[in-house]
Amino acid sequence: MIKIHFLNVGHGDCIIVENLDTNRNTIIDINRSKEMDSTSLTEVSNSYTTNNFLHLGLSLESKGYDVKLTDPIQYIKDRKISIHRFISTHPHMDHNSGLKSLYDEIDFRNIWISNHSFQQDISKLSDGQKEDWNLYQKFKKDSIEGVTTIKPLEEDKRDFLSQDGISILAPNKELLKNSNPNDLSYVILLNYADRKIIFGADAESKTWEHIYKKYDLSDIDILKASHHGRDSGYYQPVVKEMNPLYTIVSVGKKPSTDASNKYRQYCDNVWSTRWKGNIVFEIHNDGKMYYQLEYDR
Repeated sequence: MIKIHFLNVGHGDCIIVENLDTNRNTIIDINRSKEMDSTSLTEVSNSYTTNNFLHLGLSLESKGYDVKLTDPIQYIKDRKISIHRFISTHPHMDHNSGLKSLYDEIDFRNIWISNHSFQQDISKLSDGQKEDWNLYQKFKKDSIEGVTTIKPLEEDKRDFLSQDGISILAPNKELLKNSNPNDLSYVILLNYADRKIIFGADAESKTWEHIYKKYDLSDIDILKASHHGRDSGYYQPVVKEMNPLYTIVSVGKKPSTDASNKYRQYCDNVWSTRWKGNIVFEIHNDGKMYYQLEYDR
């Protein structure tokens, strides 16, 4: 059995793939936000006519709009989930904030970082993010004792990948040459009990066009929408081919370029973490699939 936890971490990603058969559990990205963007409340404020902000706030709370962010490290500790690998899909900080805390507080054995040449503008990072980035750079150089850095690329055939049902669809050497960090994203296909799950990170059109031309991605069960559900991560031909049963959007603030309605043309269940909270899928060895929503609405 596997459990896939899409955590509500605001503007960022954090996914835990818990494999109860092998106990080789994976974290895909991390974002340890401290507070929800206040604009998450304004999304629904238009449905209220009152000018009294206090009354609006109380009304929203009574309707269940007080969605709290999840601390991924505390979530892991509370559930006593051991971690085998951490996958950093690409070098944007909303996918790596909290890396140092993860390393300090949670034991993991290996980390995936692609062999890219992207450099952060350190002046734009908070003090905590600077620590995360410095550690990221050390991991990239494979210079942390006790943790092995792995830099797999598309179509890597090593045994540990097939044993865990993992196929790497991107990046390849050509994509790693691009200047857009989103083009560096790991796009991962997970197969388990004839169920197929796509983790799209922040992949954009160059990556999806390459994947669409090369792979058969029909009948996907779960799609993690790329780039937090933005238009920039939506590539219509591949989404149409996937025809997913569920599309998960990991996002705090609804982006101005939100593509959720486009995804709904090919998927009846398009769920955002900002609305549903943590979303957990459970897939059994016989292929039966169940889900649990933190906020069932």
